[in-house]
Amino acid sequence: MLIKLKDNDGRVIQEVEVDDEFGEWYVEQERIEENAKRRDRYWITVSLDSLDYEGMRFADPSPTPAEICEREDEQRRVDEFKKTLTPTQLRRLELLEEGNSLREVARLEKTNLSAIQKTRDQIRKKYEIFSGGQGGQND
Repeated sequence: MLIKLKDNDGRVIQEVEVDDEFGEWYVEQERIEENAKRRDRYWITVSLDSLDYEGMRFADPSPTPAEICEREDEQRRVDEFKKTLTPTQLRRLELLEEGNSLREVARLEKTNLSAIQKTRDQIRKKYEIFSGGQGGQND
């Protein structure tokens, strides 16, 4: 039997005469290899190790223990900071946290806009001092 040896690009590089039993085995191996290549083209394999990099499509959306700890630490720091505020500053900050604009807070507090802006600036200064001048950025 005459078999054709091919390079990676599929070009015939040599023809070799072999006995029939080996030739049949070789042809069967080529067929199996071609089928495997065809399957690879149609099927997308997903590695479980790569789930972090493939997004939420495959990953569990619930927070990891590390994320839970980070959120708890962050909430503790927010609570500590809020304890440094006066009752008026705290009340106005909470209104802003709810999504109210400065004008809406002024209307709700029955005061003028400049008073709310002044309170906001005072809160910012206190936060800068509280956070060590980092402006809320973590290392």
